Amino acid sequence: MIITEEATEAALALQKRGNVAKFFSIEFLEQQDEYFLFNCVFPEEAKNPLAFVQGGFICAALDDATAVAVSMFTSGTKIPNSTDIHVTYHRPLSLGKAFMKTKVIKLGQTMTSVEGKIYTKQNKLAASMLHTAMLFDPN
Repeated sequence: MIITEEATEAALALQKRGNVAKFFSIEFLEQQDEYFLFNCVFPEEAKNPLAFVQGGFICAALDDATAVAVSMFTSGTKIPNSTDIHVTYHRPLSLGKAFMKTKVIKLGQTMTSVEGKIYTKQNKLAASMLHTAMLFDPN
């Protein structure tokens, strides 16, 4: 499904209601087939004792990007509220810029399942997420 510019704008407007996208400088890049591509930046505040990004911050960035993908799919008429998030960490992620890829696996009337992946600057998979959520009217 190709997402219209209007659907993208509606979803990004919903995303701006919160502060996560601003904190991580999340930027929607484009849709490639069924995937939605994003950049983000992890600031110093996300640093763990080993000087990598703390896992909870990775989860938060993926949570926000997967939610935007769902909102785009629904033209901004629905917003997801998480019921389950499962994250697998594959390698450490350095502070600074990272790349995310999301895919809506299933969009039902009241529930959705979304996949999210985040990559290092070297384009290696750092973490993958399976995000399940209830759908709500944002108004």
